Amino acid sequence: MGWMYRISFYRRIQVALLLFLIIPLLIITGLSYVTNKQANEENVRTNMKGIIGILANDLSKTANDVIYTVNQYSASQANGLFLDLRSLSELNGFGNFEDYRVFTRLNETAALQVGKLSLVHVNAFYVNRANYPLIGSMNAVEIARLLADPRFKHLSEAEASTGLVRWFRAERESGYGDAFRASYYLFLKKTVYDPFHGEVLGTLFVGVPDSYFGGLFRNAGDGIFTLYETDGSLLAGMEGSPRTLSDGPRTGWMRETIAVPGTSWTLTYDLEASSATGDMAQRFWYTIMAVSIVLFVFLFMSGVIAQGLNRPIRKLMRVASQYGEGNSSIRYNAAGQDEISLLGASINRMLDNINALIRKVEAEQEEKRTIELYALYSQIQPHFLLNTLNSIKCNLAIEGDRANSETIDALMALLRAHLRVHEPLSLGDECKLLAQYVSIMRMRNRLDIDFEVLLPDRFRGIMVPRLLLQPLVENSIIHGFTRDSRAPRIRVEVAEAIGGIEIRIVDNGRGVTEEQTDQLQRTLMGETERTGERGIGLYNVLRRSKLAFGEQAALRIESGKQEGVVARLFIPIRDHDGEDAIDD
Repeated sequence: MGWMYRISFYRRIQVALLLFLIIPLLIITGLSYVTNKQANEENVRTNMKGIIGILANDLSKTANDVIYTVNQYSASQANGLFLDLRSLSELNGFGNFEDYRVFTRLNETAALQVGKLSLVHVNAFYVNRANYPLIGSMNAVEIARLLADPRFKHLSEAEASTGLVRWFRAERESGYGDAFRASYYLFLKKTVYDPFHGEVLGTLFVGVPDSYFGGLFRNAGDGIFTLYETDGSLLAGMEGSPRTLSDGPRTGWMRETIAVPGTSWTLTYDLEASSATGDMAQRFWYTIMAVSIVLFVFLFMSGVIAQGLNRPIRKLMRVASQYGEGNSSIRYNAAGQDEISLLGASINRMLDNINALIRKVEAEQEEKRTIELYALYSQIQPHFLLNTLNSIKCNLAIEGDRANSETIDALMALLRAHLRVHEPLSLGDECKLLAQYVSIMRMRNRLDIDFEVLLPDRFRGIMVPRLLLQPLVENSIIHGFTRDSRAPRIRVEVAEAIGGIEIRIVDNGRGVTEEQTDQLQRTLMGETERTGERGIGLYNVLRRSKLAFGEQAALRIESGKQEGVVARLFIPIRDHDGEDAIDD
């Protein structure tokens, strides 16, 4: 290595660059390509597992919904529906009006049960023991055509008595003619059994159309999704789906398999391997070529410009050092068009951008109050929960359970308020929400709480942040009362104050000690979140009030004159008509 000391310093840098940078870089690039390819394939498989898992859950829910509907309709119980099925088990035509009346009632009941499914164009029909269609759009001729397939025949009495259900795929091209509108259906079959007479009454079929599976699979992403039965037979799929599970994926394809929860099905996801690696190999060679060209040019140009680098580099170092010491106006004098001058100009722009960012951060501190307000409102919008609660409320109202129906109605009102918590509302409506909240807490805590609102009409239109007072009432209930409390009472009073209004939440609960009152007040004065349910709720009330009405808004917690706690919330306003715009 003695020759290294006989060449120039810049040549030494070039040789060192070749030995310690270029060759290792090429090796690292090759290793990176292999590693990235493996990692990419692994990421694709992970994504495939996530997608197929979501689809499996959707299919499981659909299967459970269909099974639940069938079981509801074909439950072997001595009720009106069961007696109607028994009375028409041998019907093969209408001989009297009573049979037609029972027939109509069965179809109305079936329409209600099948209508609860979220699927579109479900093909549901019921045939009695005499193979006469009682429910659905099938006629006797189409039923006779279906019965040529043994799968559409009734289960035996031994099988039907166990409540057995079976899934099978029926394709229109298999000789069913116009009986099917879809290219295929995935049918659920259950035979209704009369345990009292020990005989079969009929069989109910619910068919899920191909459009459901096609839409579900297409929306899931690229690739081929296929659903198989336990024996490997095809239940549903896409164009290119293997007919049996044992066929396996095609050459050059990746496959992920999962069992659908709650069913005997297996779901597969086939994806072409080239879509995972793509043009990584081509990009790899392009990268090698680009790196080689850039490094060659660098080696050539480094010998030409190396001697001119030292002085401007030191200037750049001085600029960086002085800027770091606090001289924000220092800049590099970029007079030429060489690389160092361009670098100096870039550094100047970077320093300008840093100064601009500093000014932007300072300006954003002023906007933080609005951002922090919206951060308090972050939540998941429970539309599904609202729809479910509405269904429960309707069912309770139909069954005559008015008390629980009204409680659920109050809960839905609160949930809707949370969904629109960023929108202000009038003080009168806020008090109505408080009444609904107290109604729920009465039921939840089994407390006969006397809730009273004293709100003058001239203050009802004042706009306040939604659910502003709810934490104060919640504190009164949770921290003030127990199930042994006698005659619990909460009163909301709104009165005029100097420069605004004062809202008082008064209860007759256990109250608080002077030490606890001082601690809560220090928490509010410091405007810092504290642990503990009461501290967080009070802090949020005060913070939202100040963000909405300004720093003059105030909250104070006091002990009652004889018992309980009094929460006093001051809201500054210019008039009593609520005309001020309140940004929440």
